[in-house]
Amino acid sequence: MIFDSELNIAQHCKETINAAYSYLGIIKRNFIYLDENAFVMLYKSLVRSNLEYANSIWNPHRLGLIKDLEKVQMRATKLVISIKNLTYKDRLKRLKLPTLKYLTS
Repeated sequence: MIFDSELNIAQHCKETINAAYSYLGIIKRNFIYLDENAFVMLYKSLVRSNLEYANSIWNPHRLGLIKDLEKVQMRATKLVISIKNLTYKDRLKRLKLPTLKYLTS
């Protein structure tokens, strides 16, 4: 956990988001076609676990940080070619994933 002198967690969130994007890059480079089940397994084990780690402690309350966290999942769900053209909410329903905002509330 990274806190500044005012107990701000923005730096921790930025580093967590950057790590999540790195994992997404690994998935994208190594798996050309992902079906829904394979994606969910990879996403939950590599990316989502990183985003959710200790979220009860660093739970972001700023809208900007929440949106930045949610963008990771938005981009990740587009890796599944068969559902790429659906809306974000429809992709989440199809993959049976809750929003990150829901988990951090």
